[in-house]
Amino acid sequence: MKLKYKKIILLTTMSTMGIGILTISASNDRTQAQENLSAKSVQEAGLLAVSSEADINIDDMEITVTAALTATPIPSPTPMPVYDIEKDNYPKITKLFKDFYIAKNDRDVDTIKKILSDPTKVESQDELQKKTQYIEEYSNITAYTKKGFEEGTYIVYVYHEIKFTGINTPAPGLSKFYVITDENNKLKIFSGEMDETTQAYYDDRNKDEDVVALIEMTNTKSKKAMNKDEDLKNFWKNIKELASSNATQAEGDSAE
Repeated sequence: MKLKYKKIILLTTMSTMGIGILTISASNDRTQAQENLSAKSVQEAGLLAVSSEADINIDDMEITVTAALTATPIPSPTPMPVYDIEKDNYPKITKLFKDFYIAKNDRDVDTIKKILSDPTKVESQDELQKKTQYIEEYSNITAYTKKGFEEGTYIVYVYHEIKFTGINTPAPGLSKFYVITDENNKLKIFSGEMDETTQAYYDDRNKDEDVVALIEMTNTKSKKAMNKDEDLKNFWKNIKELASSNATQAEGDSAE
């Protein structure tokens, strides 16, 4: 493979891909939305955090035993609502992500700070430069949105196509983000840590039928693009190999 493609792969892998071919989430960028959403203080988003219970010493409690008590039925938990996906049905959300991708490719740190729920999570200009120096353009940005279980929250799958330097055909991709409404009623890309309930709900949406269909659509477009352009095909192949190698190395390091 050409040296320039190796450099592109090393500098863009993981940080630019979405659910597309590699099924990488959105959470690496969150911003790291893993371009993912890096994952995972939802308290600032107005969501309920899991609180730890205080220790209880039974010796300090007064216990009264009553004969023939009838057990009180424990109500079943109310299932959380699951909403249908909507394509570009929230103009403000679509604009949010178009602004985000433009700012990212322009290495516009100040604009990204305004877009993230936690501005301290923004990457430095140097980091953005390394990740985007071989990206010419993000195009065809489309927001597929599901409402979250908390008012003013959204799970957003962003379809986009990335034009890499030296490769003629744009690469289709899909990235996942969590969007909240802040205290000033402004939409923000969430860049904090999710509590367990929110994280589980967020992750489970990937199993929804309409999301599965969206992922399949993206994969189909990706395959067509690769069949059309051998350079793009080799590029994706080497990204997958590098991702697999990195995962194997990480497992080895953790075992030591």
